Amino acid sequence: MVSADAARNVVGIIGNVISFGLFLSPTPVFWRIIKAKDVEEFKPDPYLATLLNCMLWVFYGLPIVHPNSILVVTINGIGLVIEGSYLIIFFLYSTNNN
Repeated sequence: MVSADAARNVVGIIGNVISFGLFLSPTPVFWRIIKAKDVEEFKPDPYLATLLNCMLWVFYGLPIVHPNSILVVTINGIGLVIEGSYLIIFFLYSTNNN
């Protein structure tokens, strides 16, 4: 029989892998923005929302708030960096009309 902690870790790791894929899914959009040197019709709203979501989950996963949540903190910390990078790229190539 599998222990509850082992099952929790396996499901958490699977969730982290899926979340990592979701964080990387806008990469083709940002390659397009970089190549065109323009944000075209894209809006920053989904990337800003995901950044704020990651911030809240990192806060939730802190040991003082919810102990034993290292998987929550790590994947959302990674997501915070990725989404922050997307927003930096977006605002570097945006003009004043957005």
